[in-house]
Parts: sequence; C-alpha cells; structure tokens
Amino acid sequence: MRVFQVLFSIFVFLVGAVALVMPRGYSVGFYLIFLSGFLHWIFSRNELICEKNRWLIWPCISYGVGHAAIVLSHEWAWRSLDPYWPFLLIAFGFWAIRRYRPSLFLLWIGLAVGAVGASVFAGYQSMVLGQRASGYLTTIQFGDAALLFGVLCLVRALNVRGNKWMDGLMLLGVVAGLAASVWSQSRGGWVALLLILGWMLLIVGKSWSFAKRLTVSFAVLVVIALPVLQPEGIVQKRVQEAVQEVEHFIDTNEQGTSVGARLAMWEFAAKDILKSPFFGVGAQGWIKSRDSGVESGVLNPYIQNFNQLHNEYLDVAYKTGLAGLLLLIALYCVPMLQFFKPYLHVQDAEVRALAMGGMVLPMMYMDFGLTQAFLSHNSGRMVFVSLLMCLGALLLNRLEDQSQ
Repeated sequence: MRVFQVLFSIFVFLVGAVALVMPRGYSVGFYLIFLSGFLHWIFSRNELICEKNRWLIWPCISYGVGHAAIVLSHEWAWRSLDPYWPFLLIAFGFWAIRRYRPSLFLLWIGLAVGAVGASVFAGYQSMVLGQRASGYLTTIQFGDAALLFGVLCLVRALNVRGNKWMDGLMLLGVVAGLAASVWSQSRGGWVALLLILGWMLLIVGKSWSFAKRLTVSFAVLVVIALPVLQPEGIVQKRVQEAVQEVEHFIDTNEQGTSVGARLAMWEFAAKDILKSPFFGVGAQGWIKSRDSGVESGVLNPYIQNFNQLHNEYLDVAYKTGLAGLLLLIALYCVPMLQFFKPYLHVQDAEVRALAMGGMVLPMMYMDFGLTQAFLSHNSGRMVFVSLLMCLGALLLNRLEDQSQ
C-alpha cells in the first residue's frame, strides 16, 4: 500500500509540474492516475459515486454525456466523442486518489514547480526568441493556464502559513505564474482577476486584523500592478492595442484585428443563434455560417481563421444550444457551490486551501471563458478535470485524516 501511495503522490505532482513545459504535459498526470486507478478498480469493483463525491462527479458525467449526445446528433462521428472522455473517466481517478491517499503537499508543490517552469519557458521565448510565449500550446491557453497556477499558489499561501520553505515556494509560484502570463501577452484571463482576488482576500481575511488585511491586499495589488505600470511594457502595449481595436471597430467596423474579429463574431452569432436555440447547430454549423457571412460581406475574411467564437458561453450556446449551455454552467457551479463551499470555513487550514482552490478553479475558467472558448481546447479540458479531481479527492482525504 505504501508503494502505491508514493506512486500516486508522484502522479499528483506531475499534474501541475509538467503541464506547461512538455508536449501534452497537461495529460500526463491525469492519465497516469486514471489508468492506474482503473486497473486497481477492476479487481475491487468498489463504489465509484457515493454521497460524498456525487456533487463533483455527476456534473462532470452529465456534461460529458450530454454534450456528446448533442454533438453526435449534429455529426455521427466517433472522433466527436474524444473531447468528452476525460469527464467520464474522472470517477476512476477520484477513486484512486481516495484509495491510495497521495500527499496533498505534492499537488501544491507541483503547481508551483509548473508555474516556475512555465515562467522560465515563457521568458526564453519572449526575451531570447522575441516572440509571444506559448510553450507548446496556443498563446492564450498557455498564458491563462500559467495565470491559474499562480492564483492557486496564492490560495495556498493565503490559507496555510508556518513552513517557510513551502511559503517561499508558493509565493515564487505566484510571481512566476503571473510573469508567464504577461510574457504570453494574453489579456482575457485578467479581465475578472481583481474580483476573484478580492473575494479570496475577503474570505481569508475575516479573522485578520485591519492592519494585516491592508498590508496583504496592498502587496497583492502591487504584484499585479507592477507589469501594468511598467513604462512601455508588454501589458501597457497590449492594453493600448485593445483600446485602439475597439475604437476602430466602432468607428469603421474594422474586423481584421484580434478584438475586432471577436466583436464581429459575437454580434453575428448573437443575431444568428435563434436558428436552433435548444440544441445548437454544431461545430460544422458554425463553420458554414461563418463562411456564409464572409461570402456575403458581413464578416471579414480574417475571421475564417477562427473555428470558435472566443467566448465560451456564446460558443457553447451557438453550437450546442441552451441544453449545452446549462450543462456547462452546472459543470462550473455545482461542484463549486455544493461540493467545495461547505468546507470553506472549517478549522483546518489545509482543508480551507483545498476548498478555496476548488472554488477558484471554476471561477477562473468562467473568467477565461469571457474571451476564449477554453474547454474547446484539449489543454483546457485536461487542466480543469485534473485539478478538479485532485482538489476534490484530496480534500475528502484530509477531512478523514483530521477526524481520525
């Protein structure tokens, strides 16, 4: 049993550690946990879904099965099912972590190591190669995932203190994750970041003195503001570009830019979405509508480069209708509110950190979804499912350890 505990601890570490620094690294930890867990489960056949984990597992299975059914109704092709397997397999990985009880500390260490590795990679691509940092992903996926890792490190740093080595590593992970995101020049993930950080400080700081709340809030604000205030820096240039592109779209309907293309697609899709409001028109339906819009002159030919609407909610509603959108909202909100929230104020700091991490994860994804269809990418799906699985299972393990 001890051997398996060590083995699964390594797998949990790899979930974050290699996610952004090797090709398809975001899948390594998840599939090692799933495959090992599945092989063990075959011989035991224990219950996969129970009272304790149903609010986390069932939303994932419902999302996977529901979206797969809708997609197959649009196009009968088995390749269409590939994106939804992880949401069905999560139950076996969850069971394995619950059974073999890997170290929760290695999850946090892996996230910090992953953020630092992403920062080093991003710094090399940006400062040495002179390009937007993207790792082995697209720039937006890489930047947003690195930002997520940094914020999760901050979750742990705010909730659990005392071990100077761990505290230092978590703070390094925060700075590294933010730096990697800045080097990627991705802007969308930062849209609601201050609101999420404000919520985190409000929850964690309830028992703090006024002076401590003020000091920590100021420190977090400074760390975020430094890249923004840097004269002629990357962030300032990207913000100025976004403002100019919005102005050009409003004044001249310029669609040949990143922001202009998004605004044009959103406007076009919002008018077109009522064609099939309940189950959508499918991925190919969007391609046909997009090309038709280009041919008629409503959309710029530049938009033919986009196979998704760069807004998670609009993209899902357009392709899978209201049914798909409700399943997406349930995927984010049900585990957040029904599984993690009840443990947000318990006495044990490690449980609080895992609970807050489990709530911050969908919050960040809802933020990313404002300007990017994050789950339409394999990297987005695998990072979400892997972290949701680990945070949830390790939380229940910690609760049982404390009760004993």
